Amino acid sequence: MRRLFKGSSGIVKFTRGLGQMGYGLPKRGWIVVAWKEFLEAIRDRRTILNVIILPLVLMPIIIALPIVMISPKTLPPKVMVVICDKNATDLVSYFNSISEADLSIRFDCKGNYSEMILNGDIDLIVEVPSGFSENLSRGRSSQVFYYYDPLSTKSSSAIGVVQEPISSYSRKVLLDRLKEINLSIDYVNPVIAVAKQVTRSGGEVGAGEMITAMILPMMVGVIAITGAGTFAIDMVAGERERRTIEALLTNPVSKIEILLGKFSSLIVLSIISGLSTFLSTLLGIGLSLEFSLSGVGSNQTVTMGLPNPVYAILGVLLTVILGGLTGNAALVAASSFAKTFKEAEQYVGALFFVLMLPMIIVPYAPTSLHPLLRLLPITSLAMFARDTILMSDPLAIATSFFSSVIYLVIFLVLSARLFGRESVIFG
Repeated sequence: MRRLFKGSSGIVKFTRGLGQMGYGLPKRGWIVVAWKEFLEAIRDRRTILNVIILPLVLMPIIIALPIVMISPKTLPPKVMVVICDKNATDLVSYFNSISEADLSIRFDCKGNYSEMILNGDIDLIVEVPSGFSENLSRGRSSQVFYYYDPLSTKSSSAIGVVQEPISSYSRKVLLDRLKEINLSIDYVNPVIAVAKQVTRSGGEVGAGEMITAMILPMMVGVIAITGAGTFAIDMVAGERERRTIEALLTNPVSKIEILLGKFSSLIVLSIISGLSTFLSTLLGIGLSLEFSLSGVGSNQTVTMGLPNPVYAILGVLLTVILGGLTGNAALVAASSFAKTFKEAEQYVGALFFVLMLPMIIVPYAPTSLHPLLRLLPITSLAMFARDTILMSDPLAIATSFFSSVIYLVIFLVLSARLFGRESVIFG
């Protein structure tokens, strides 16, 4: 500890590449404190695990794994088509167009469907009953029966695989009927609903962009606030428990410089955690859209995108900085009341929930509440990220940004006052 400050050897050792910094230390004492805190953090294996590895690994798993597991593109369901009507052979060609299933077609209607499905031999059975073609030839409707296990996601999702060919065949029969009586498809579709998007940018927003804009601000905001939480706790409670805070305060560095240095290291850790979460969240959303069921059985594809990647990255970066400082300041203030690191973890655990809950609410809040959310603590951070990603009204972006800055200043002042109290320092 003493080697970091002037008064022992007079040498501050940053890295071999940076060389030595000597007696100019009092002018930039906060840099030394920041470097000390950062080195202590990265030397701990838990830092690499919590700040980098876990966000990079867990986010894609949490976001994409459920969809990947049930997607027919990953594990094609076993679909058996049972043709009980020998005259319905023209329907077979439509089923043969299915590429996302392990398809089998049989013309024997005998068999215990329930046993085959519940034993896992078949995921979905499609039965074309007898009289199917006769009903169609007489201008009536015909039924097709699905047999599936409602408690199996694979069995349930298999229905989406076979709906497209059945719908195509139904449309073909309808067009043939209309052609016979010299009518067009407009006769049976007299009203067509067309959805028109209304956006600030004037362009259309795809499903992938909407999903990205909903999930990304929430995930980045949560990680920015909580990413360096363990180290924020250690700033006061950990130092006091190890009895190193007294030695730190006896060095020729002011309390403000010590606090500034500690917060500087925390914001670097928050940025690293936030950026790793940003990349892993994009990866998770991309995998989810790639394996989503929306394009199964058709030529439709859902792609991930951002209205303006430059604004999105800028918004994410500023959210990480503001969120990291705000969250860490709140965590430092809460942990200042604890005598031990373990006690501080208990206080901060409840605070994590308080800080994360507003972030989770924002993506699902109605538009009428957005002006209010831009003015509230914590939610203003998520709204700022959302507004920047979606290129909202500049006034809305400015409102959420300055609200976040005001609350940041309040939390920083509160943490600074608590950090400077002797009762906090000495327990």
